[in-house]
Amino acid sequence: MVMKFGSSTMFLREKPVARALEAIARAGFAAADVWLEHLWQSNESAETILRHARALGLILTLHAPNRDVNICSMNPGIRRESVRQMEESLVMAARLEAPVVVMHPGFLSSTRDSLQHAWESLFEVVAALDANAASYGLRVGIEAMEKQSKAFFVTPTDLQRFCGWTLRATGLTIDLAHAQTVMEPRDFLAQTPADRIFHAHCSDSSPQQTHLPLGSGVLDLPAALSALGKRFDGIVILEGYVTGQGEQIVPANANY
Repeated sequence: MVMKFGSSTMFLREKPVARALEAIARAGFAAADVWLEHLWQSNESAETILRHARALGLILTLHAPNRDVNICSMNPGIRRESVRQMEESLVMAARLEAPVVVMHPGFLSSTRDSLQHAWESLFEVVAALDANAASYGLRVGIEAMEKQSKAFFVTPTDLQRFCGWTLRATGLTIDLAHAQTVMEPRDFLAQTPADRIFHAHCSDSSPQQTHLPLGSGVLDLPAALSALGKRFDGIVILEGYVTGQGEQIVPANANY
């Protein structure tokens, strides 16, 4: 299997998305992950970004909003708005001709909330989004999150539960740094159904910080990427934002 590597535009979120794409292409990456929040901030049109990406030879993927959204929220208004933004992400991905949309799975509003209710909410939302994604010809990768008190879509057991659902266009986004918070990424991948991995994220990490530029943490990146490459041949997006250092980190990540 041969993976393609790309970079998140959020490394350069202080700049317009078009400028971020130029830096990513200059570094030699094959793909760029456009965060919808970055696109909202820069106020550039999807059509402009698509033309620019084509001229640069970049494949685009889209990351749905994740700030202040929770598709499993116990607050009905927040949940409705969060789902609406996920639906908007599908429309934007279609306009960008991005084959994959990354979405976060939501989280418990409180550590006292019912896990069963969270899973039921996730299934209800994902089933509806899955039908829409299929109609657009898109794939959705629900991201396995890092181990935190209110996260419930984290472990291989969680992912296996998800993979038991009948879905047409929805699978998983595996984040190697998130996996590291649970167990060795190689072991995590060995317990994850390979045919349901639609997308992947990679960054270095440490016990103090989950996402770091490559080579600046303790994650065994060669081993983790080797294990991923035996089970996945899609796009791996590099992450690890550091304020104001995107121009240096993007090419450094490519060199690594």
